[in-house]
Amino acid sequence: MSDMAEDGEAKCSADVAEGSYFMAGVLAILGLMAAVLVLSGLFHSVLRRVGQPSIISHILAGVVVGPTVLGRMVDLRQLGMKDAGRALGDAIYYIRVVFMFFIGLEMDLRYLRRHLRASIIVAFGGSALCLVLATISGPFFYGLLHPGQRTFQPESLYASTALFMLVLTSTASPVLIRIVTELKITGSETGQLAIGTAFANDIASLAAISMMVVSPTTYDKDGKPLPPPNRLVALPVVKVIMFLWMALNVWVSVRIMVWMTRLVNKTKQGKQYISKYELFAMLVLIVGLSQHVQLFGYSASMTAFIIGITTPREGPTARTLIDRLAYPVHSIIMPLCFSTIGARLDFAKINCFTPTQFLFVVTYTTLLSTIGRVVGTVVAGRMIGIPARETLVLGFLLNVKGYADILAINLGDSTGIWNGAARGVLLLSSIITTFMAGPASAAIVRQQRRAFQYRSHCLQHLKLDQELRVLVCVHGAGSVHSMLTLAELSKGATPVAIYLLHLIELMSSRKYAITHFYHTGDGADEEDDDSGRWGYAPVIDQVVAAVNGFTNGTFIPVRQMTAISSLETMDADVCNGAEDARASLVVVPFHKEQRYDGRMVCRHDNRRELNQRILQRAPCTVGVLVERHDPAGETHSVVAVFLGGPDDREAVAYATRLAAHPSVSVMVTRFLPAGASVHSSTEKEEEAMADEEFMADFYARFVAPGHVSYTERYVSNGPELVESLCSMAGMYSLFVVGKGADGGSAAVTQMTSGMGGLYEECPELGHVGDLLSSDDLSGCCASVLVLRQHNVRQRMKQDPNGVDDGLR
Repeated sequence: MSDMAEDGEAKCSADVAEGSYFMAGVLAILGLMAAVLVLSGLFHSVLRRVGQPSIISHILAGVVVGPTVLGRMVDLRQLGMKDAGRALGDAIYYIRVVFMFFIGLEMDLRYLRRHLRASIIVAFGGSALCLVLATISGPFFYGLLHPGQRTFQPESLYASTALFMLVLTSTASPVLIRIVTELKITGSETGQLAIGTAFANDIASLAAISMMVVSPTTYDKDGKPLPPPNRLVALPVVKVIMFLWMALNVWVSVRIMVWMTRLVNKTKQGKQYISKYELFAMLVLIVGLSQHVQLFGYSASMTAFIIGITTPREGPTARTLIDRLAYPVHSIIMPLCFSTIGARLDFAKINCFTPTQFLFVVTYTTLLSTIGRVVGTVVAGRMIGIPARETLVLGFLLNVKGYADILAINLGDSTGIWNGAARGVLLLSSIITTFMAGPASAAIVRQQRRAFQYRSHCLQHLKLDQELRVLVCVHGAGSVHSMLTLAELSKGATPVAIYLLHLIELMSSRKYAITHFYHTGDGADEEDDDSGRWGYAPVIDQVVAAVNGFTNGTFIPVRQMTAISSLETMDADVCNGAEDARASLVVVPFHKEQRYDGRMVCRHDNRRELNQRILQRAPCTVGVLVERHDPAGETHSVVAVFLGGPDDREAVAYATRLAAHPSVSVMVTRFLPAGASVHSSTEKEEEAMADEEFMADFYARFVAPGHVSYTERYVSNGPELVESLCSMAGMYSLFVVGKGADGGSAAVTQMTSGMGGLYEECPELGHVGDLLSSDDLSGCCASVLVLRQHNVRQRMKQDPNGVDDGLR
């Protein structure tokens, strides 16, 4: 029987050599690809619940289809394949070039330019400590990989230490971007700084690898350098000439791609996308240029990456490449590329270690990478004033692996510097560090947000000499100036930090590049001229231009953020933005807009529901601005209406900040019940006492010194209150009122009795706010700001288990 089996294997091998089993091999590769995609999706559906990026699922899927699991059941050598890893790698060779190009194209260096100094400092701090630790422990690591060997070759030891330094200092920016997106901190300073720092790390790591792959030295199994085929190649002068020649070829390839992109943009001027034939031609050009450079000894993948990072982002060419390649790259090509890493990992070949030794080496490498990156990032971040918790988030995020470190491991494997044991140790260590980064960063971010939610963030408790942090939300460029002007007036005599969050409704369900916003609605015609209205880009540009116009005129810095999501989840983006900005006030626009004849019309009714959710869930005081005119005059007359309750106290507190501005005059009008007071409960009496204490303090600090004008009006019921408010219409440019809530003091209940049936169009604004925003209030041309105070005790009642022990 054994002779028959051997004869069958010999016949099978001969048939493979003759090509008889060619289709069987093709089917086997297609089966491996399908298995990788299915397993990757299954793993990610589970691991994403614990904050893991998709790259972990891709690598684990590769481990399953590789020699570690599936390879023990299916022998691919009978089909002429050495193992699943090499079979997949060879099958997607050209696809990998496209993947590297897209990674470079997806890198938006605006993140690096926006935080250039901080990104470089944080990247240098984290990498410096990793370099020191790698330099000290590199020989020890090399000795661990070669147990029992007494002597080492200095050349291979130096090469191993250099590659070990690259592995420890690298950061996988594509993986980091996806973790940052899942944490919803892409719009925050921490998220943008993390992306910028990752880009800086990637550029430095890839530049170092680019120099190493130029005529690399290979080593035998004993660590001795092998002589090059041509002795002239070993001369330093020849290596410099070769490097310059390769650099020239890369530069020529880049210039050809840039020239071709601009040529296509010129021929397609006014178009949204280029055609599918032109897209295919551009991809063929990219692969051809990369292969051309590889003929001279440089990596095709690295060339594609450089071409991608230098491709012009403007015009329909880049728009088409980003939009059309995003889904297939993230859903198909990326799983296949990263699965080859796990598929080439064979734990059976790690036979030079006992299980205890293998566990020790992996733990040692993981701790070196984590300690070096986290501690170095924390020290560097604290030196430039970044809060401690944010530096911890940065440290864990920047420790993600899976990109430049994989290239370094592959280089060490191909040149003979490292063996299969080193590959297994370093790959497993990279998987563990990336596995740790997601949950660790998510836990710190959740703790920050939870701590922010359960602290008081209301204007009443904020001292006038403390910095006010304001987050203004806009849906378009039309409300930018009024929102920023209101925020600028809020500063008074103290600094104000203004954050602008541009809310954009998601118009497409397709995936898109994280750092670009070139998208459109479904059903768009590729060849139609839509007058330059390409997805979100024009809307973003209009808002940016409006913000720049405001900052150029006032010299007040505004930090801009953009959130693209559906209206059903947009309130979460606002809440996350407020927490990331540590804002004390969020201002959102009213869902109605003023028409040319002065009447208020509703063009987006779903925005009203959005405002209601923000009022309910925001972690700080919320203001709804009913804009009736552009408050851009030299002086502003403001009146704050006070009936009683926490929201009205918040309105008066905000008015006192406005009063400190030299171009603002403030009047506080307090309404009191006429006649005898009614009987009230204990809770309402406490509320009334809080109102009296607040107003007494306000009178002593602002009215008596003459900073704020003050008047009192007496009303008996709701109709009298309406009549009194109508008499104030036309006297002021801005009303500041509290939303109010049911269950206020007895005096408030008495003064608003009978108003319930008069104005109930927008109950989320309260009785007074609804009246002042109504078109039925004749003669009122003033804007209205309705405030709702952040209530910590109410939030604690809603989620009593969400409070940290340290905050109780």
